[in-house]
Amino acid sequence: MNEKPIIILFKENELNISKLYALYALNIPQKKDFWKKLSEEEVAHAASISGNYKNTNGKDGIVENKFSRGVIRYVMNFVIEQLEKSKSEKISHQDALFTALRIERSMLEKKCFDIFTPVSETLKNVLRKLNDETEQHVEILIDELKKNKWTSE
Repeated sequence: MNEKPIIILFKENELNISKLYALYALNIPQKKDFWKKLSEEEVAHAASISGNYKNTNGKDGIVENKFSRGVIRYVMNFVIEQLEKSKSEKISHQDALFTALRIERSMLEKKCFDIFTPVSETLKNVLRKLNDETEQHVEILIDELKKNKWTSE
């Protein structure tokens, strides 16, 4: 993890989140379409990041600071832990929503993106777009909780 460029870690994290949501789609058949759509959007995020990385000629594109790898590591570890948990335990739609909301709110909040300083305008736009789409995911998750009369707090 310490060898990989931060932008690649971002991409891997998006793919891991996609795998988690795809697993939810498999394990919560009555909400398959809901989770499948979110999973596909995470794949699109990873593709966006990957496309931008190719445009940087293999350079990271993000200026590192003392927090950046720790933040990514924290979120990645949590996502991987939830992936493993979902493979071995039955998860309810409510629990999946709470987990997804925690993930979406964690590293992908606007203030967290401030930790990562992109070196190009293109990458800045990609991160801004990802942030906007993440905020939409938070809204979708909260709406789903409300629709089921569950609270998000």
